[in-house]
Amino acid sequence: MAAQGKHSPFMFKAVAYSAGIFLVAGLAIRLLDIYFDLTLLADTTNWLLRFLDWLLLETPMPNWSLLMIIAIVISTLSVAIFYARITDGTYSELHEIERKIYKKNNPQFPQLTDNQTLLMEALAYHANFRKIANLNSVCKLVSLSTLEVEEGLKQLQAKRLVKQKVTRGTFGATIFELTLAGKDYALERLELT
Repeated sequence: MAAQGKHSPFMFKAVAYSAGIFLVAGLAIRLLDIYFDLTLLADTTNWLLRFLDWLLLETPMPNWSLLMIIAIVISTLSVAIFYARITDGTYSELHEIERKIYKKNNPQFPQLTDNQTLLMEALAYHANFRKIANLNSVCKLVSLSTLEVEEGLKQLQAKRLVKQKVTRGTFGATIFELTLAGKDYALERLELT
């Protein structure tokens, strides 16, 4: 509810615009009639008088009441469209908040321990900067022992969040990467860019 002493800006603007239009139109007609010797003012006056006569015709439903009904319908539709457009953004924000709460309360990903979360962050960091994630680089990044990192990565592989690649050849190594589910988890839970 509006505070006392404050008026609706919508109503004030509508009155101001309509008054301004009538004032400018009347001034334009008067100036054109004076400076260009046109019969515009007389024609406009005749047109308005004929319109007034049409409004006052005796018909089963007076013409002025028909115009009032049309004006009421148009103004009601205008107000409905105006308020529908105002509340549209509010409902989308509310829907987004409800979606976030639902996702937090109904996780689509498995719950991870603190060490597993650290490992996921380390692998997401490697993926984000396109670095190769081997056992040594992950150990350095999370400050855990090699045994803890190996155990955590095995658990993440069992949950299908991480996959292991073994390269062959002279410089063979074991590389760890996020699976698609792991990338989704990192984007959703770890809020990475």
